[in-house]
Amino acid sequence: MTYPVNEQNWQKRSYDSYGPNFRIETSNPELGMCGNVAYNLYGYAESGDISNIGMTGDGKVHVYGDQMITIAGGAKVDNGGVCVKIVGLNGDVIINAEKNGDVRVSGKNIIFDAKENIELTATGKVQINSRELIATNQSTTRINAKKTRISGTNLDLDGGTNIVLKTPKGSIKVKRITGRDVDWAAACFANTKVPTSALA
Repeated sequence: MTYPVNEQNWQKRSYDSYGPNFRIETSNPELGMCGNVAYNLYGYAESGDISNIGMTGDGKVHVYGDQMITIAGGAKVDNGGVCVKIVGLNGDVIINAEKNGDVRVSGKNIIFDAKENIELTATGKVQINSRELIATNQSTTRINAKKTRISGTNLDLDGGTNIVLKTPKGSIKVKRITGRDVDWAAACFANTKVPTSALA
């Protein structure tokens, strides 16, 4: 809600200063993009860095800090209970790292639980380093790429109704796949004078 300057009520404003490093302000009628200031807690460090916690006239609460902001909880939580909880009651939860920053999530186990979809989008690559990768309860698996490479010591492919490979010239039905643990280069130069060490 916005008010003309002549209708701004400065009598409601309260401004309390607790020394040079901290002050509290309430009901500042000056208007910004989000309305007036409902309340603000300002903190100043000797380094010149500023922190600000407050609410604007449109009901939005903000927490600003020139340096790192730490939220820590659960010092007395037993048996690995919930320590920090962020809830969006009726909308999205957004985490942004601006200016080429990284977003890091670490823990014993990381669980993504979605009622509908999980989407990963990257202009670079998506890299998964794990001892085992399991996909279960899938009805359809699609990989669309200009180049697909699958390598391993042992490859097992099986399909209940055979396997169909889609190619530009049509479909190819594969009824049987046999994998062998053979080094391709060694097979090509077998029984020649090229030493094995040169193929490594």
